[in-house]
Amino acid sequence: MSSTVTPARKPSAALTRTEFVQQSQAILAEADPNLIKKSIAVLSTFTVDLMKPCLVVEAAAQGFLLDLWLAPFGQIEQQACDPSSLLYQAQPDVVLILPRIEDWVPEAGYHFISLSPEDQEALKTRAISRLQQVAEEIRSRTQATVLMANFAPLPWLAAGMADSTLATSQISFIQSLNDALAAVCGRLPGTAILDAARAAAEVGMRHWNDERMTYLAKAPLSLEAMSALAAAFARRLRSLTVTPKKCLVLDLDNTLWGGVLGEAGLEGIALGPDYPGNVFVDFHKRILALRDAGVLLAVASKNNEVDAVQALDHHPASLLRRRHFSAFEAHWEDKATSLRRIASHLNIGTDALVFFDDNPTEREWVRGQLPEVTVIEAPASPLGYAKALAECGCFDFAALVKEDLLRAGLYEQEALRKEMHTQATSLDDFLAGLEMKMTAGLADETVLPRIVQLLGKTNQFNLTTRRHSAADLQAMMDGGAQVLWFRVQDKFGDNGVVGILIATPSEESGAWYLDTFLMSCRVIGRKVETAMLAILEKLLASKGATTLTADFFPTAKNQPAALFLPNHGFENNGKQWILPLAKPRPLPDCLSPEGIFTQL
Repeated sequence: MSSTVTPARKPSAALTRTEFVQQSQAILAEADPNLIKKSIAVLSTFTVDLMKPCLVVEAAAQGFLLDLWLAPFGQIEQQACDPSSLLYQAQPDVVLILPRIEDWVPEAGYHFISLSPEDQEALKTRAISRLQQVAEEIRSRTQATVLMANFAPLPWLAAGMADSTLATSQISFIQSLNDALAAVCGRLPGTAILDAARAAAEVGMRHWNDERMTYLAKAPLSLEAMSALAAAFARRLRSLTVTPKKCLVLDLDNTLWGGVLGEAGLEGIALGPDYPGNVFVDFHKRILALRDAGVLLAVASKNNEVDAVQALDHHPASLLRRRHFSAFEAHWEDKATSLRRIASHLNIGTDALVFFDDNPTEREWVRGQLPEVTVIEAPASPLGYAKALAECGCFDFAALVKEDLLRAGLYEQEALRKEMHTQATSLDDFLAGLEMKMTAGLADETVLPRIVQLLGKTNQFNLTTRRHSAADLQAMMDGGAQVLWFRVQDKFGDNGVVGILIATPSEESGAWYLDTFLMSCRVIGRKVETAMLAILEKLLASKGATTLTADFFPTAKNQPAALFLPNHGFENNGKQWILPLAKPRPLPDCLSPEGIFTQL
């Protein structure tokens, strides 16, 4: 999301429905006009009209301006399966589907105890198949993302306290429905889960339903429930639309431990099993969980580096160690300078940084010097640190792929490569010493999430910066496009999938167009791009291709790709770049044929 967009504030808590609507309207009236516009259609089994202000305000708080269309309740299948329905006339960007288990699978409630295991399985299959058909119908007729809410728990259990004694408890049956629904959405491009069950757990079942409105207006959700579900929707929308931040930059004193290290010493800082030290230990756990998910960690602290490293590595209660941080700035210079160095060291933009510091003066300084950096407003008490970090939304991933889980280790490997590079006598020596291997393949459902992720976040070596969705890619492949991925390994480890090529056939016989050529910055300078092009040329030649046309669309960040086309034989005709495909180029010496594994 652009740093020039200011998310809207949210209504106060403990309001009546009328007060909430009034305050919501006031908030929207003052909202930033640069909010990202999204058209949303809502299909539900219950009345959601009262939820509209919640959706709009929570989305605005995440940086979106919604244009909402609400279908009449109880028409999920009718709207999805009728090509002439109002749903398709609305042409939404996102279709939000809200099935309530009491409406969609009523037998799972009142009739559950009398169901045999076979009946339960048939019931689950039928319920999930209907939702799958709904998603498939929508995806076949639109480019809209389908956001499918799973099932919140029932407010009561048929067997009461004896539920856990049943062969299949009612609670576990509903969970199995949600697991099956998640599996379906995971297989369908452009389809994702909205975790209503999690939202209900956060609110609590005693506060989830409004019995009076259930019977009066078929509007079963309380204001608290609607707000929680709308907040979950807004964060999910952000995760599917906006590239998550890459690095969490942390202060040390009064952030990762209580007290000032330079004054209290190693033994005097608050960090341990008892209060208040246990608050900081728990914060360490939350931070490490983000690292496990692929978020890079860095330190920006006004401290002596030797003392800071000693505190992390030698304090018995510290879960965070120096090795967990991919960049470490501990000195007495200002923190905006530290953040710039961190971004440069990690080869990412400063707009990919999130800054967490207990000191409001430091936060304000960074905001003024680097407005593109996301600065978390840390609460006055460390008791709120973990919650503030969890609720910032900066690290909400649309999906986690293998490369995310390996990211922190990749930066450790990169440090070894840099050390080897400084010791090499030449670039060719360095590249030969890496002992690189490359694997290339055509896109399929197993690698599609990583391809979409790279398309969404790769800026530096990217000729066109086109941001195709999974649905876009599927449509292109159905039309004959070749979507290639490339994985690079070397003596230090696996870089993962780091390159994507998309070539589409043109109407003219033998002519192809290079829609996308991108490569992760972690392998820039290793002649990987030349090998990628050589493999593409060989593939296209086998299909009778004679020319490959390409574009370079310059941006503020893709200067590293500016000379790729002219340096690889493309000629500019005044409008585009053209490459004759008379003879595929040889592979670079550092990637011998024995080191190339293709699945083409």
